[in-house]
Amino acid sequence: MEEQQAAPRTRIYFASDAHLGSPFHRNPLEAERKLCRWLESIRRDARALYLLGDMFDYWFEYRHVVPQGFTRFLGKLAELSDQGVEIHFLTGNHDLWIRDYLHRELGIILHRHAFVTELMGKTFRLSHGDEEYRRESRAQDWLYRIFHNPVLRILYGSIHPRWTVGLAQGLSIRSRRRGLRMESEGRVPHARRNDYFSLEEEPLIRFAKEQTALHPEVDYYLFGHRHLLVDMALKADRRVMILGDWIQYFSYAVWDGTHLRLEQFEAEQ
Repeated sequence: MEEQQAAPRTRIYFASDAHLGSPFHRNPLEAERKLCRWLESIRRDARALYLLGDMFDYWFEYRHVVPQGFTRFLGKLAELSDQGVEIHFLTGNHDLWIRDYLHRELGIILHRHAFVTELMGKTFRLSHGDEEYRRESRAQDWLYRIFHNPVLRILYGSIHPRWTVGLAQGLSIRSRRRGLRMESEGRVPHARRNDYFSLEEEPLIRFAKEQTALHPEVDYYLFGHRHLLVDMALKADRRVMILGDWIQYFSYAVWDGTHLRLEQFEAEQ
């Protein structure tokens, strides 16, 4: 019996902000399983997969030690990589302290900063979004500089994980609760409101519009970071997308060489 011919790999997928391990998932284990079901669903036609940061809610990688958990997710990425899917991982502000473990074990290509690449005839600028968002305030810029400081990283790594993991998780929870409280009080003008006028104020949208004038060769701008689900037209058929997240939207983008679409997996009513 002849072996069944494999389906052609004709699509490129993009996702971000799964925040695996976050207590803000209704069910953290089910959130990981759902992400893995999506990865399984794209396995046959995916040419490449781009993960645009914050796939983990916290990751600090020591020379010989990595955080526990995420077994299903990492295993599924290994399957895709072994089957020839090219996987790119762009570090976000929650998982920027990745070293070379994912590359060595899974063959994943790591990116630590925004980059421009050509994908099936179109030019994409891919970024987590924290690089651009740091321009919004001194506090954002200060946090960015701290997290990317190599000396502070070494000092942080010298502390036993029993202290650093709890500290990082506590800060993450505090930051998330503060953001939710500010949104509920209406004190953040462009936060999580997907109407046209508020999105015009969104910093990543403004950045894309500025860059369109400076770099007309870029067709699509893709971001994570802001947990917004946005697909907005720019000038001359160019577009900007913010990919949502895997906490409330379970969203991703797919590019087939002709159409770029923003979709949701097993969308809940």
